[in-house]
Parts: sequence; structure tokens; C-alpha cells
Amino acid sequence: MALRRTKAVSVVHKGPTTADCVAVCDALAAVHGRPSDRRHIARVGCELQEPHTVLDSLVRTILSQNTTDVTSQRAFTSLKAAFPDWESVRTAAPGTVEEAIRVGGLADIKAARIKAILNSLLEQTGSLSLEHLRSLPCEQVKAELTQFKGVGPKTVACVLMFCMGRAEFPVDTHVWEISKQLGWVPGAATREQTYEQLNVRVPDDIK
Repeated sequence: MALRRTKAVSVVHKGPTTADCVAVCDALAAVHGRPSDRRHIARVGCELQEPHTVLDSLVRTILSQNTTDVTSQRAFTSLKAAFPDWESVRTAAPGTVEEAIRVGGLADIKAARIKAILNSLLEQTGSLSLEHLRSLPCEQVKAELTQFKGVGPKTVACVLMFCMGRAEFPVDTHVWEISKQLGWVPGAATREQTYEQLNVRVPDDIK
């Protein structure tokens, strides 16, 4: 029985086809318009933004967890206004980072994770920068970023796509549920399995 359950949630699945993906993309574009294909320009959602560093993008994406884009942007803007650089965030007095990002929700958890990332970076590389990731292949970027607590496949995919211009397909709860309803993944597929499946099946030029 255990073997059957393992097969049931496997990402090996017939869908979606390229035609399926194109049809959904066209349907969404008919309602919302097509996002920019200028992958070299940093974006938040579909809106073009000023270029961010990779570390900026990672923190911005962490702040977007369990909240809206609008609210997380407010939290990020507040954080950048309160602290001139990442070193000042790393060494900030207890409670001050939390207060700066409180509008985004889960402030205590997110502040702790951001500080842990900054401390790990300084210990491992001697600097508070992730710009070296730009020259690495996607799989290596994923391996480096997912070592940090609170950084999962969706967060990494967002950094790769919005900041680094890579062809990635982030899967949040909504994409996960819709994919199951469309039959693109098995009903028992996890969100991570859905991410792995769709990143293989969805053509790069419409991600």
C-alpha cells in the first residue's frame, strides 16, 4: 500500500501539455494583458521596478510571505527607510526590525529569519551580498538559497524570476490548487511536487 501511495503523488504526470499552457496563458492575457518579457528588469509581480540587489529581492520576497504584494511592499519600504544598509539591520536592537516591518504581518518570525540570513552570509562569505549568485546556474542558486530557514522553493523561484530574469514558475497556494483542479498534477501532489512538475512542463517563454 505504501508503494501505491508513493506513486500516486509522484510528479510523473501526463499534464500539462504545451497546448494546455499556451491556452491558459492566452486566456489570462485576454483578461489581464501580457506581462513584460524584459526579464533583465527587476519586477514585483508584473510591475517594472527599479533594479534590486539579489539580497534586496530575497528579503522583499520573505516579507511577501502570507500577505499581499501591496502590504509587503510597504513593509520593505519601511525597512529600507529605517535602516541605511543591511549591516544596520543585522546589528539592530531587539524589536526595531520587527517594528519596521510590522505592517507586513508575522514581524517577529520574518525579522528573525532576515537577521539569521544576514548573520549566516557574513559568517560564510565575509560580506552582506548575494550578487555572486547571478553568475550561477539555477540549480546552484536554489541550493544556496534554500539553506536558509524560511526560504523554500517558491521564495527562491520568485528571486530567480523577478530579480535575476530566469525562466521560473513559482507555485503559491493558489497556483497549487488551480493546477490540481485543472488536472495538471495529481490531486495528492504537494506544493513542492507541483512546482517541480510545472517547471518542467510549462514552456520557458511563457513562464
